Amino acid sequence: MAAFRSFYLTFRSPLHIGERGVGLEVTLVHVPADTLFSAICSIWRLFYSEMSLVDDLLSPFKSGRPPFYISSAFPFADRLRFFPKPLLWSDPDPKVAKRLKKVQFVSEGVFRRFISGEPVGFSESNCINGGKALVLSEEKRELAEKLYDPQRDDITAWKQHIVPRVTIDRISNTSNIWQLGQVEFQNGCGLWFGVRFNDNCDDELRSRFETALRVLGDTGLGGERSSGHGLFHVNEREFGFPEIQADRFVTLSPLCPRSREELRGMTDEGAVYELITRRGWISSPEASNLRRRTIWMFKEGSVLSGQPEWGIGQLVNLKPDPSPHDVWRYGYAFPIGVKGDGA
Repeated sequence: MAAFRSFYLTFRSPLHIGERGVGLEVTLVHVPADTLFSAICSIWRLFYSEMSLVDDLLSPFKSGRPPFYISSAFPFADRLRFFPKPLLWSDPDPKVAKRLKKVQFVSEGVFRRFISGEPVGFSESNCINGGKALVLSEEKRELAEKLYDPQRDDITAWKQHIVPRVTIDRISNTSNIWQLGQVEFQNGCGLWFGVRFNDNCDDELRSRFETALRVLGDTGLGGERSSGHGLFHVNEREFGFPEIQADRFVTLSPLCPRSREELRGMTDEGAVYELITRRGWISSPEASNLRRRTIWMFKEGSVLSGQPEWGIGQLVNLKPDPSPHDVWRYGYAFPIGVKGDGA
């Protein structure tokens, strides 16, 4: 049983995690690991200095000895954690496959059964939060006691809203209306992410990581921080996960292969994956007017070929030509072994 640390983020304000779209009206419910890592790096630099960021945090990653690995941050509801739906999961019935496609997250019970090769099946009656999440029957009964929403006749852990915002032109004094997408979590709900601290992560480095995370909770995660978005409290717990010996794994973080050989190995027969683009603005004071280079990554939930070994992926430099400094983006896998061929 592999032991990880899990950090629970309970939000005090709405959250906006930008996604490619027409405008800011599109938001993710979860926080990708590369976004989370970059946010921690920004706080690390502010709190401990740029030298500490480069020498203490980034250098071990660049030398091939990461002090820790992190997953993306996924929803939790009360005591129940959610995971990305494994993309290997399909159904021969077109109607069921269409409903299953809407599911973004599965409960820990569903996820554990899936990776162990146990039959799970799909029941629309076990979908909650507008069909975005799938749970087991006993998990649904437990959640219904605290999170049932009679207006929606549904169990709701989070709600997504599009709210109107107004800007005033300083010269013409005319107003412009735009839309902002945001996520609000119910009481007792929020986001969690897993961390595997490695042997070369000493107590001081771990303490700085945890401090940076708590400071991030007071400065805000994601977009619209100047409006008070993304503030959270953080709690830490330990959780175990079965170490499954398998020839495939599901990644809980966006993954960027470090070589063509690694890419070919993880896309062999049996792999089922989705590619996503990662792009955005640089957040440092020196280069905040620049966009980092675009990169493709394997999406969370992708089932890839190869044993679930730590160290798959890389920290990739997305520095644009005019930038005065490097722009590192987290792209390591958080691998969980998968047995069988899907539910």
